[in-house]
Amino acid sequence: MKVAILETIAPSGHEVAFDKGFYDELKKQGHKPCFFVPENYPFQDDYHNDVQYLKGGEVISYHHAGFFKKMTLSVTREMRRRKWFSSACTIAKEKGFDCIVIPTATPRYLKSILKCSMKNSSVPVIVNNQVFSFEKKGRLEQFLSLAKKLEPYKNIHIAFTSPNHYLKDLKNVFYINPPFYGPTLIESKGPYDGHEPITIGMYGYYRDDENTKELLNIFAKENFKTPVRVIMQTVTANEKDKLSCEEIVNANQNNPRFSFTDAYLKGETWQKAIDDVDIILAPYASMQFYYTYSAMCFNALGFKKPVMLANTVNPHVLEQFNVGLSLDFSDKEKLKESVVNFIDTYKEKYPLYEKEIEKASLVYSFENVVKGLLKPVTDR
Repeated sequence: MKVAILETIAPSGHEVAFDKGFYDELKKQGHKPCFFVPENYPFQDDYHNDVQYLKGGEVISYHHAGFFKKMTLSVTREMRRRKWFSSACTIAKEKGFDCIVIPTATPRYLKSILKCSMKNSSVPVIVNNQVFSFEKKGRLEQFLSLAKKLEPYKNIHIAFTSPNHYLKDLKNVFYINPPFYGPTLIESKGPYDGHEPITIGMYGYYRDDENTKELLNIFAKENFKTPVRVIMQTVTANEKDKLSCEEIVNANQNNPRFSFTDAYLKGETWQKAIDDVDIILAPYASMQFYYTYSAMCFNALGFKKPVMLANTVNPHVLEQFNVGLSLDFSDKEKLKESVVNFIDTYKEKYPLYEKEIEKASLVYSFENVVKGLLKPVTDR
């Protein structure tokens, strides 16, 4: 099939890896993918001639924009999005594409579709939501209203990328499982080889969080039988988080179990950081990742690294596969016992974790992403 990949987000994070993996897997399965992007789109990979440029203006980024500037840019982005979507439908029809896939959408895109000619597209459109916040008040009701309004438009198909298949019985909504993201820019060191100390990576923006402080205190003070080390990224987003992070650094800077980095990890440095540790820690108990998927979790498992996750972070994965430890912060003593036991038995249990990650990778794969997203078209 000729598949148009309609991307209008300025490349910066996981959407780059998702788009690259999706494109490569389409080719692998014998399809003919082509990117549909705004003019002068700043690609981070070379897709050779597989690109069509859309009318409507250049892509808009919120990078370094303050509150009021962001509001203005949001309105501009919405108006351009409608033009990009209409342009994509025209090109796809004229050039004989079999479908349009919007790979990294949000529910906001559904509102844009209702406001432009895309709702009446003669070419099937799959809107794949990867960023959504059903934990926030009113967001679920807002989405259900938009999905209902789009029901009469039979060529608009709404997908969600999530291990939590939360919504049921909506005619125009379906789910796909997210993919594991393995090494693409570096050569991996391979599986854990029994070395000591066991190294834990805590990456991403640090947030002031009492549960995280409790957990780091366990790593700082508990009597582990197996030597352990924590590498913590100290990048913060605001003054409160910065002060909290500095407290942790000052308290542990002479503790041999801790190492700190203030580097911004991206591309090769991000992949190398994951590859250099044995376990990935994601301690923040955000309900957002109960519904959506954590890039931290799915990068870790793609690199075959077991995980330690707050119990609201993609619990459906740990319920299916024994790939790490779910952190329950409701009981401090039990938390301490579970963390110490996980580290002290890690060496002997790693072959089991590795086997379970392999099993999970058959479910959470780009092969299944492609088959899932194209299903509304292949089933016609």
